Amino acid sequence: MSAVAPEQVGLMQTSREWAKALGSRDVEKIVSYWAEDAIVMPPDKPALVGRSAIREYVTQSLAIPGFSVDWEPELAFISEQGDLGYLVERSRFTLPDATGAQVTQHGKTVTVWRKTPGGQWRCVIDIWNGNPSELALPPG
Repeated sequence: MSAVAPEQVGLMQTSREWAKALGSRDVEKIVSYWAEDAIVMPPDKPALVGRSAIREYVTQSLAIPGFSVDWEPELAFISEQGDLGYLVERSRFTLPDATGAQVTQHGKTVTVWRKTPGGQWRCVIDIWNGNPSELALPPG
């Protein structure tokens, strides 16, 4: 990506703030970054529709001993109207494996964002899967 528009930088910063919020383990703060009608599509699980279902998923995830997730945006796009955007991000999930040992899994994520009338970005689609390397996109 060449020059990055301020709107792209702002959306990427919102995602970074969201990742930081996840570290707080404050479920309401974490869930507030999703739109009320958001859809989350975790790997190998049914889609979660709406904040209530997403809240339950986040609560269950945070209850897993040693669970953590972090991510970093690599690419941002904002629509010409400035009200929709998407991010391609790399992620890291840490959780216990079948033996109880902590393992870290790399992932690649696409999030679609909608700007509220008040100017805040809210995630409307969140989908990810595993990745064999740390970066979501090839270098270069």
